[in-house]
Amino acid sequence: MKKNITIDLKFMQTIFKVALNNNTKITLASKFEKVKGWDSLGHMKIISEIEKKLSINFEIDEIIGINTIKKLIELTKKKVM
Repeated sequence: MKKNITIDLKFMQTIFKVALNNNTKITLASKFEKVKGWDSLGHMKIISEIEKKLSINFEIDEIIGINTIKKLIELTKKKVM
C-alpha cells in the first residue's frame, strides 16, 4: 500500500471520479445503482482503481454485496491493515 493515504470519503470521491469519469457527488450513504455509473461494470472499475491506487487485491467474495460507500471504505480499510 502507498503510504500516507487516508481511506475516507474524500479518497472514494477521487476513486469514483477517475473510475467512472464523472463528478457525481457521493456520501457515506450513497448506494450502488443510485450513483451515476455505479452499476456492475462501474463496480469493477471502482474496485480496479482502488486496487491499483493501493497496490492491493480483492477477492470476488469480498466485493460481492458491497453496496454503499461506507461498506466500500470499511472493506478497503480492512484490506490494507
